[in-house]
Amino acid sequence: MTACFTSIVIVLAATAAPALAEGVDPCASIDTNLTDKRAREYAHLIVDAFSKDLKPSERFKPSDVEVESFLGSGHWSAVNASIPTADMGMFFFQEVGGKKQFKDVWGGIAEASEVPQVIKWAEDLGAPHNLATCFADQVSFDDSADSPFGFTVDLIFSTKAEERLTALHEEVVVSASYYGDPSEKGKEFSDDVGRFDLGTETVQVPASPGIAKISGNQVGESDLEWIEGRPNVNVNVFTARISGDDNLISCDFIDGPLDDVIQSMPVALHCTLIEEEVDAELKP
Repeated sequence: MTACFTSIVIVLAATAAPALAEGVDPCASIDTNLTDKRAREYAHLIVDAFSKDLKPSERFKPSDVEVESFLGSGHWSAVNASIPTADMGMFFFQEVGGKKQFKDVWGGIAEASEVPQVIKWAEDLGAPHNLATCFADQVSFDDSADSPFGFTVDLIFSTKAEERLTALHEEVVVSASYYGDPSEKGKEFSDDVGRFDLGTETVQVPASPGIAKISGNQVGESDLEWIEGRPNVNVNVFTARISGDDNLISCDFIDGPLDDVIQSMPVALHCTLIEEEVDAELKP
C-alpha cells in the first residue's frame, strides 16, 4: 500500500473481514452526489479540523481545499479532498447532535488484497458497512492481473451532466492511448507527429461518479525497446453514444508521463455537459 497523505500513518492488521463481492456495485446504496453546497460545507469542515493546529504561515482557507468526491450513508460521510499541506485523502465525518465531526483521514491507494483491512479500518471508526465497502472500492487497485502500466481515474460529474446522462441511460468511455518518443529502432514507425504509438485501451463504465481502471495490458515490457525512456499516456473521456451520435460531455484529460499518472492515481477527471461551457483541465 502506498500512503500519500503526508501527515497520516496507517497500520493495517490482518483481519478476516470479507472482501468485495465480484460483480456487485459496492456503492449502489451510497449517496455520491457532490453538490456545490456540499463541497463548500466540507471545505470549511476540513479547515476547522486541520488549519487551526498549523503554524500561522501554513494555515489555509476553504478556497484552498479541493473536494473531488462525496460518499454518504446515514450519519456518516466521507469526501476525497486535497489541502495545501498534503496530498489527496479521504476525510471521514460523523454527524452527532446535528453537527458533523471529523473522525480521521485515509491517504493513499490499497492493493486488492488489502481491501478487507481497509473495510475494517473504516468500520473501526464507526462507519457503516456499506460506506466502508464503497470507500474500500474507491481507494483500492487490483494489480494482481494488470501490467505495471495500469492506473485509475476518478470520474466526477457535474449535477447537470449526471442528471442528463442518467435520464438518457448513457454511459461513458475512458480512452487511454500510450505513446513515446521513438528510439532508433522505432523511428521508422513513428506517426506523423514523430511519436511511437504503443496502443490504446478503452473501458466503458456507467455515467456516475466512481473509479475507472485502465489495466495497462495494452503495453508490454518488450514494447519499451521502440521508445526512449518511459511511456506517456493520453486519456480522454466521452459519452458512449448509446443515446445518439454526438458526444455530450467535456472532461478533464491526461497527457504526459505515465509514471506521474501512476503516482497521482486515482486522477480526478471532472466532466460537465458541453453546453455548460466549463474549460477542461490537463491532469494530474
